[in-house]
Amino acid sequence: MYSKTIPAMLAIITVAYLCALPHAHARSTQGYGRMDRILAALKTSPMEPSAALAVEHGTTHPLEKKQIYDTSCKGVYDRALFNDLEHVCDDCYNLYRTSYVASACRNNCFENEVFDVCVYELYFPDHEEYLRSRDGL
Repeated sequence: MYSKTIPAMLAIITVAYLCALPHAHARSTQGYGRMDRILAALKTSPMEPSAALAVEHGTTHPLEKKQIYDTSCKGVYDRALFNDLEHVCDDCYNLYRTSYVASACRNNCFENEVFDVCVYELYFPDHEEYLRSRDGL
């Protein structure tokens, strides 16, 4: 009796999985377009045109060495908070695999739209906590 029901159940589960697969998507797949638009706007902004061009043409290494402390951050230095925010940018770089994401995420002591999108797209359970941590630097 069990020998006939197990293959039938496996077949039903497989069909249900295959039917649901086209409708499954992660929030990060929807974020690629949004991140591309943000990065395109940042690359064309007059903030750092030489750095953006150097990265595009491959004349310099796009990622700088990690600093222990970001000089653009004003306020009390808290290594734990700073490390948490650094991990957000590292994870975002791993998600998008665009070198400009890593540097743009850290701009202005994490006070930028790229960091906000990264926190949202990485689907942290409490993304507001990271935004409050950023404000604490």
